Amino acid sequence: MHGFLFSKLYFCKTKIDYIIIKPCKIHCKMNITFVPFDRKKEKTSIRAFIYHRGQEYRVSVGESVLTKFWNENKGRCKLVREYPEGPHINRNLDEIEKIIIGIVDSYGLVTPTESQIRADLKKRRKDINSEAGGVTDGQQYLVNFAIDLMNEANRKQRTKTGYQTTINKLLEYEKTYHTKLRFADIDMDFYNKFKKWLLNSTYKKSAKSDMEYHYTKNYIGGIFKNISTFMNKSSKKKIHGFSGHKDEDFKSEKEDVDAIYLNTEEIERIYSLEITEELLLKNGFAKKKNNLKNAVIALGEERDRFLIGCYTALRHSDYSRIDVLNFNEDIVSIWTAKKDKKVYIPIHYRLREIMKRRNNILPGKISEQKHNKHIKTIGRLAGISDGVLLTKTRGGIRENITGKKYEFITSHTCRRSGASNMYLAGIDVKFIQDILGHSKLDQTLKYIKVAAEDNAKRLQNHPYFTGKK
Repeated sequence: MHGFLFSKLYFCKTKIDYIIIKPCKIHCKMNITFVPFDRKKEKTSIRAFIYHRGQEYRVSVGESVLTKFWNENKGRCKLVREYPEGPHINRNLDEIEKIIIGIVDSYGLVTPTESQIRADLKKRRKDINSEAGGVTDGQQYLVNFAIDLMNEANRKQRTKTGYQTTINKLLEYEKTYHTKLRFADIDMDFYNKFKKWLLNSTYKKSAKSDMEYHYTKNYIGGIFKNISTFMNKSSKKKIHGFSGHKDEDFKSEKEDVDAIYLNTEEIERIYSLEITEELLLKNGFAKKKNNLKNAVIALGEERDRFLIGCYTALRHSDYSRIDVLNFNEDIVSIWTAKKDKKVYIPIHYRLREIMKRRNNILPGKISEQKHNKHIKTIGRLAGISDGVLLTKTRGGIRENITGKKYEFITSHTCRRSGASNMYLAGIDVKFIQDILGHSKLDQTLKYIKVAAEDNAKRLQNHPYFTGKK
């Protein structure tokens, strides 16, 4: 009897009274044990040790575990509240054990090699996933795919930065909940749990700051927009067939930003501002001669850069790199960095004066962060200090933000100011749309931040109100 040993034999002289046959565990019964690959690591992969017909096989099963939550005696994860991923991993190991048994049994009397079992297990898992609409090429983790997508050569830096932000938040979430997100996990349960986590999360604007802020609705909406992008692109590449992210409630929520713009009178104040050492001393700058001299130069450069942005309504990524070659007679033309679209802008008379004063030498490059810091200072020096009340949704709560107007000036104020002042001057919105390079009119309307009083003044001489033709 192949594969069995007689453990007890009893004979009499004339006949066999009985024979008890027990299978030998070592030589014939299949035994599968799951073991962490490296117990010294905080998190490690899991391998299956398979004993069959005197052969020992070691096969990676594609699962990982936090080592401290592994139960050596049971060969499974501990079922504790601190490790919610445990039951999911255990169910997977149960299924993998069944698959391995089926693979080995399929060889019948033939003893397979370790490489055959590995290949069969990989193929069988791929087939099962494919049949269920799941992962088909072995890549099953969302963040891994997102990193590969981000690193593709044709990605713009702005897009890469957005992807990296989303990846960082996903990694933080995985660390918090001791999990590793698969494509199959991205559904409404994940959406609700991840959104709640984001709403409760806080951040500091700088390492030195003690103030903590909740994330805005637009920030959270951008995160979910990128997650949907990761899922759609991986599905398009036929890596998986999961569609939990396509639920109508899996939303990338967004709100119109309540932001300021500078009217023509305020921009004129900045244009006419004479930045001197005396002015800086009066406004609390350090008395050191070199510091004052450098500050005068730096603020003068950033004032001109900011004004160029206001008079062209370009984004910082465009007006910060504009060159004299972009000026042709009375038109500024430039390929925009964000949309890769060429726009044409009539040269504002103040912009022409700035170019003449600077001998056609434009400001050198500077980071947006430093630029924003300088232009707030310029706004303060120019006396743009009216009280402002803005609203913004943070942590799911609508809150009021108050301050002086210069405190809210950023590089994007240029674009809003340019669009709004063109509108108030009576320029057709369609022309403003072309100048901004927008493909849709509603995008342009969001940039026109006109106060109700300003709009009324614009319309007061309209024939409808005057009664004149």
